[in-house]
Amino acid sequence: MTQSSPAYQAGVIAGIIIFFSLVLGLMVFFVVSLVKATTTRRPGWIVAASLSGVPFALFLVFMVFAFVAGFKRGLNRSSEISAARRGEPSQLLTADMTPISGNALPYQISLPSIDEWQKKTSLRQYDNLFVYHDSAYLGIIAEGVGLGTPQHICDISQKHFKEKAAECTFTDVQPIDIDSHSWLTYDVDATISYAHIKYRVYVYADANYTIQILAWSGGALFDHNAPVFDRIAKSFKLPQ
Repeated sequence: MTQSSPAYQAGVIAGIIIFFSLVLGLMVFFVVSLVKATTTRRPGWIVAASLSGVPFALFLVFMVFAFVAGFKRGLNRSSEISAARRGEPSQLLTADMTPISGNALPYQISLPSIDEWQKKTSLRQYDNLFVYHDSAYLGIIAEGVGLGTPQHICDISQKHFKEKAAECTFTDVQPIDIDSHSWLTYDVDATISYAHIKYRVYVYADANYTIQILAWSGGALFDHNAPVFDRIAKSFKLPQ
C-alpha cells in the first residue's frame, strides 16, 4: 500500500480523528474530575483528576522543551544569517567536530556542532545526508567500486547536473588534498525547479572506491557556508 493510495489516506484520516477524539475525551474527563474533586473532596475524584492530569502535565513539559529548543535553533540561525550579511565567518569554523561513520562503507566524516547539523534519512543516492537549519545540506555518495580517476567521476557528475538543472554553470575544477589523497572540487551555480542553488562538489576515485561529497545551499548564503563545507569535506577519511 503506497502513501498516495486512497486506503492509506483514509487510514491516516481515521487515525487522526481517533487520536483527537481520545485527547478530547481525556480532556473532558479531566475537567469533570477536577470539578468533582474540588466540590466533593472525595478521594476517588481526586485520584481520577490527578491521574488524568498527568498526560497534560507531560505534554506541557514537552511543549516547553520544544519551545526552548526551537528558540535556540532560531537564535543560532539568525546569528548565522546576520554574520553572513556582515561578511563575518561562520561560528561553525571553530566549533568542535564530531565524527560520523559511513553506512555502505566504513569511512568517517566529522561535523561541527552536531546539535545543529542533523543527520537526515538519506535519499536513495546518498549514504549519509546532513542538514543545517533546512538551509545548508551535505550528502555523501560512497561506492565500493573503483572507477579509475577523480576526473572521470568529475565528468560524470557534471553531466548529471546538466541533465537535472534548467540552467547551470561550473567553475574550473581544482585539485584538493583530503586524507592525504588527491581529490577534485568545483562549484555549480544552478537553477533547479525555479530555485537558485549553489553546490560545492568533491570527488574521488581509485581502484577500490568512488566517493562524491555534495554540499549545497541557497545562492545568497553559499559564500558564507562554503568554508564550512570545506572544513567538513576535509575531515573525510577513506576506509582503512
